[in-house]
Amino acid sequence: MTHRHSARPDRAPPDGSPILPGAQPIPLIPRFPGPPLGPKEREIFRDYTLTSAFQPIFGLAHRGVVGHEALLRVHDRNGRPVSPLDFFALAQNPTASLFADWLTRCLHLRSFVHRDHHENGWIFLNFLPHATRTGQSNHFSFTEELLRLHQLPPNRVVVEILEKNIEDESRILEAVAHYRALGCLIAVDDFGAGQSNFDRIWKLKADIVKLDRSLVVQAAQDSQARDFLSSVSTMLHQAGKLVLLEGVETEEQTLIAMDADVDFVQGFHLARPNAELTPARAAAPLLRELSERLLARERLESDRQTQELNERMKAFLALFKGRRGRNHTDRSDAKLFKKHLQNQNVRRCFVLNEQGIQIGANLEGSDQAYPLKEQFSPLSDAQGADWSRRDYFRRAMRHFGQVQVTGPYFSLPDAHPCVTLSVALRRKDHKIRVYCCDLLWNPAPRPEILPQSRRS
Repeated sequence: MTHRHSARPDRAPPDGSPILPGAQPIPLIPRFPGPPLGPKEREIFRDYTLTSAFQPIFGLAHRGVVGHEALLRVHDRNGRPVSPLDFFALAQNPTASLFADWLTRCLHLRSFVHRDHHENGWIFLNFLPHATRTGQSNHFSFTEELLRLHQLPPNRVVVEILEKNIEDESRILEAVAHYRALGCLIAVDDFGAGQSNFDRIWKLKADIVKLDRSLVVQAAQDSQARDFLSSVSTMLHQAGKLVLLEGVETEEQTLIAMDADVDFVQGFHLARPNAELTPARAAAPLLRELSERLLARERLESDRQTQELNERMKAFLALFKGRRGRNHTDRSDAKLFKKHLQNQNVRRCFVLNEQGIQIGANLEGSDQAYPLKEQFSPLSDAQGADWSRRDYFRRAMRHFGQVQVTGPYFSLPDAHPCVTLSVALRRKDHKIRVYCCDLLWNPAPRPEILPQSRRS
């Protein structure tokens, strides 16, 4: 993982507050290090040299750079790299740590503006929540003054809050309110790691949610984790949030990010942190090629699934051919399924009335490849169950007489993945019945995404 520096809420500390042993007192009014647009590329803090690195963030739809995350690089007097976290830990009190962060933020903004050719790209600045304990909560002028000095519009700044380390929530909310009022965007970082929760996202009113790289690592190893990643992306979109997946370090993970429909990606596979800003269209050819490859594979898989479902729907519809002229009852309706239940992968059949209430018990299929789970036996008796809110019922009633098929989902009776075929018909006695059939659905591990990408 890339080490980051913190960006903390601002207060001019009292004159004479110590930084580190032997260091000079902090002035009451912060001194901006170097000219705002000058060529100064580094800062010296005690015996450490500070420089900025910028990792680009790519928009998958735009196929271009939409912003850069500012990262701190620290080297000791012998040129050896030092972790930014260790560097900030050298400060012996919160005021000293705050001043070190001021220096870092000045360096990042000056370096960014000096190199900026995008004119509308974001700069992501990190903010460690525990630092809000430093200073008065109503004094946040430092960042605002920095932006004015560098003539950088606040709407081009994304303030990243490390979600898993929030301790004093009230102070964080106050800081977020300030940056939002200033015109900055708010991003929650590392969501999906540790003690992440959606409640924090709602309270912070985040504009962008950065998903922790552990999610894409797990998704590369497990199909259910891939489905979960897609579900998280969908939920965040429905809540009005933009989604950024970080730590994308392989082609495989980039394809998974595309498949999950996240908005932005960040990681070594597309670009490593660099002292210079990445050109806007640097990864456009790669993103275009990956998108086209993924789309072609999805179409092949979709064609295969469509052909398979069409064959099953024909067999399902054949059960009811010529039945309109006969005198059927609910009991005789159930007998029609007997032959169909012998087919492989037919999980169960059942009948609903026009209110979506199940008539009779489930008629279980003969395929024992996936036996009923005893742990879910309380759900097995579905007679009288209300399925009126299920997609298979609503679609069947909306498209009367036409076989409908759902997308894959987990069936309630036994928690197995399935798809449901359904058709609404009117019997000779004028009663409407919706005939349903659950088919086992094995969620493919999508080998067309993973191994083939390595061979390309």
